[in-house]
Amino acid sequence: MIDEQVGDGPLVVTAGATARELASLAQRPNHLPLLDSMGLAAAVGAGVALGHRGRVTAIEGDGSLLMGLSMLATLASAGPPNLTLVVLDNREHASAGRVPTQAAVLDLVAVVRGFGLPVDESDEPEGLRAALARAAEGGRLAVVYARIEGGNEAGIPFLLEDPAAIAARFREALHGG
Repeated sequence: MIDEQVGDGPLVVTAGATARELASLAQRPNHLPLLDSMGLAAAVGAGVALGHRGRVTAIEGDGSLLMGLSMLATLASAGPPNLTLVVLDNREHASAGRVPTQAAVLDLVAVVRGFGLPVDESDEPEGLRAALARAAEGGRLAVVYARIEGGNEAGIPFLLEDPAAIAARFREALHGG
């Protein structure tokens, strides 16, 4: 669903199950899965957005957002107005045996708001779709927070493509080539 809403715009995806599941549905030139780089989708997404005119979307999981939590301060102070940060919170590290994250005991929405960032939250698909549409409309930094079910889709293979090839394809997509 997120991929459909983003369309041809740049989409930066956190490492692990999120990147693998998206790749199993669609591998497009505008997708940049961050292989073995947990906690950096917001940072990479912000960097791409600062150098890109159109809307950029970055997907973080709750565990990866917590790993790169300092990025929220950067987004609050210098966040590009063309960035949508999507946080998928299943309260676990699905790629690591479903070990609970700290999101199981703290309110990540309150944390994001504590950094002064606006949050549009949802816990069902239609609400997420609507939140993504609102984010795409505005000329502002948007954080879309979605509570999702835990676990992984069964049978999803590892994403073993060469990261340099993925980056080259993404770079070409950014430059219209």
